[in-house]
Amino acid sequence: MTTATARGTPAKGERDLAIDWLRDLGICAVVLIHVCEVFNPWDEWHVANPERSRLAGEVVVFFAPWIMPLLMVLAGASAFYALRRRSARQFSRERVTRLLLPLIVGILVLVPPQVYLERRLEGVVHGSFFAFYPHFFEGLYPRGNLSWHHLWFLAHLFVYSLLALPFFLYWQTGRGHRQLRRIARWCTGSFGIFWLAVPLVLERHLLWGLLSDRLVLTSDWANHAILFVAYVYGYMLAAEPELAAAVDHQWKNALLLAGLVSAGLWALAWRGLLPNGLPEPYAPGYLAFWSAYGIGAWAWIVAVLGMMRARPLRDAAFLRWSRNRSYAWYLVHQPVVIAIAVVVIPLHWAVGWKFLVIGVTTVAGTVGAAEGLQRIGLTRRLFGLPGSAKPAQVARKEASNAALVLDGREGVQVDMTRPVDHPELLR
Repeated sequence: MTTATARGTPAKGERDLAIDWLRDLGICAVVLIHVCEVFNPWDEWHVANPERSRLAGEVVVFFAPWIMPLLMVLAGASAFYALRRRSARQFSRERVTRLLLPLIVGILVLVPPQVYLERRLEGVVHGSFFAFYPHFFEGLYPRGNLSWHHLWFLAHLFVYSLLALPFFLYWQTGRGHRQLRRIARWCTGSFGIFWLAVPLVLERHLLWGLLSDRLVLTSDWANHAILFVAYVYGYMLAAEPELAAAVDHQWKNALLLAGLVSAGLWALAWRGLLPNGLPEPYAPGYLAFWSAYGIGAWAWIVAVLGMMRARPLRDAAFLRWSRNRSYAWYLVHQPVVIAIAVVVIPLHWAVGWKFLVIGVTTVAGTVGAAEGLQRIGLTRRLFGLPGSAKPAQVARKEASNAALVLDGREGVQVDMTRPVDHPELLR
């Protein structure tokens, strides 16, 4: 049997630029989503403008099914590249320093100001932030104050990376490689890649009935187990060229299907049926909706991956600048959105002007705050930020001056001007 080739798969020792571009653009999309949430008429976010915008709500509806699963797919693919040069122990130790430590520090530093500003906007708190801080540890959010807010993603990724590690190590063996190849052969054909959507649909239907109280990470598996499967799929796509080739060959069909599902979600939201008008659990309409939701999520992931892999990608100046900063953007963006929103919301401005001001200042504030974390050695270590604070041009010049070094583990020379590791998202 002829082995399928994947167009966008990099040669060994090269970066997968599709992962880099999608990671950084995906985090930019998350920033946009959270700005839109301030004006979303179909959701009650942490802070909300009294006057809402359906357009902002449609942006959220468009991204909601697939943006976080896509980031998990990219994280799984990055784990594949990391495990090519790290032992299981080194990989696990890095998950602690790059995910668990930033989660703990972020809960103590980045989340309390968000909860404080929410409570002030609600009129519940009137004192200073320092007076409020001890009360942050009283009760669990939303009734209490203790929360991890947007840092939930780090918690899930940390747990998933450890749970999936035995699978990843097995797939590095000869028997594991053969298993991945058998799975890949199931995925050939015009829509064969959608066999991988079946677990995403089934787990939503099965786990909702078993764990319906939806406590985050302990029993919210009905909504979040899709992320674990997406993480595993990311590793599989990076490890097995035939699976990547299936994405390359089927992404146009996936894009068509994804567009149809998104159009249906937009129509339901516009008619006011999302999220409050959904059928009762396990009614025929309920099963149909969540089945389409899971299939649409996977369709968008396949379509976006395929579109990006089909393009001739360059390691452009923006990517060289953003590569080591996008994780910091994710960490700081939500505190920035909320801090700006609580100032702008009380103003008597039109919705469009409020959105523009919050959006522009959020971008500036996020980039500035992230740059601050990146340039200070202590905060860079505490938040697990990758890379160096040096400008890209300086780092590139230094790398070229010491282009070849000896890899002590493998005893081979490695070209340091062509980095092979991918910062696992989120590192």
